[in-house]
Amino acid sequence: MNQQTERAWTEHRGEVLAFLRRRLPETAVAEDLTQDVFLRLHRAQPALEGPGAVRAWLLSAARNLLVDYFRSRRDHVPPADDLANPVDAAASLRQLEPCIGPLLARLPEPYRTALACDLDGLPQREIAHRQGISLAGAKSRVQRARVLLQRQFERCCDYVFDHDGALVGFTPRAGRSAG
Repeated sequence: MNQQTERAWTEHRGEVLAFLRRRLPETAVAEDLTQDVFLRLHRAQPALEGPGAVRAWLLSAARNLLVDYFRSRRDHVPPADDLANPVDAAASLRQLEPCIGPLLARLPEPYRTALACDLDGLPQREIAHRQGISLAGAKSRVQRARVLLQRQFERCCDYVFDHDGALVGFTPRAGRSAG
């Protein structure tokens, strides 16, 4: 087993297995398909860069194996409703979470605080109270902060999305890291 496959197995096996178990009627089939996913990674040895690229590749391979499995059993087992897009955009964006803090720190103060509170789940009414502004002002500040943060993300990295719009990887631009 090569290092990439071994590291991927250690870091992502549980997530791939859970992904498949939620969509399959039998645990044994999910375990078999999980092994097939990692066998494909071992055989393909794709050149994957970025902290979330291996995870995205594995989940994509799992989805493809799952579709193949249901196709082969089309007359026996109906596919789950969520197979069309099992990796939603929000889940795929979680791989960018480590970048948020450093990029958030680059925002001007009132926007940084408003967005940090919003990301922590604080209601906008409370953000308004804490910052001594109106509710409309808080909403506007949070929206503006989101736009500024998005621009920070666009400046630091190039992103790759799949045909469903889910993030599958990103590459930092030279000299423009999130940290």
